[in-house]
Amino acid sequence: MRERSPSAILMVVGTAILLVLLFSPLLLALFSVFVAKEFLFDYLLTAELGLVACIGALSLTIGTMTRRMNATFLFIFLPLMLVTLFMLMVLRDPPPVLAGVLLVLYNISLIGLAFHGIKSLRD
Repeated sequence: MRERSPSAILMVVGTAILLVLLFSPLLLALFSVFVAKEFLFDYLLTAELGLVACIGALSLTIGTMTRRMNATFLFIFLPLMLVTLFMLMVLRDPPPVLAGVLLVLYNISLIGLAFHGIKSLRD
């Protein structure tokens, strides 16, 4: 049986938060289909819950650093997530193309962080 160290628990919590955040727009869209009988997909939900993403990423980062694991994906996707989230929050009335590109980069960084968490937990 594996030991349940605080760093492993932090990594599990951070990965779970990021995965729930990634799947929340789809789950809420399916819920709206069953309740309101129409498909309502909120593609901005992951960015609106940016504070939750930061908490999950912080938990994942602390867990990774205390276990002294390979953090290549973490060092690539964590700054990308923070910079794109900051730009999405600060820009006022950005051009739609820029906002779309930033949102796609932000979601890719969330996927990369969740992948890092899953890969690290398997090791």
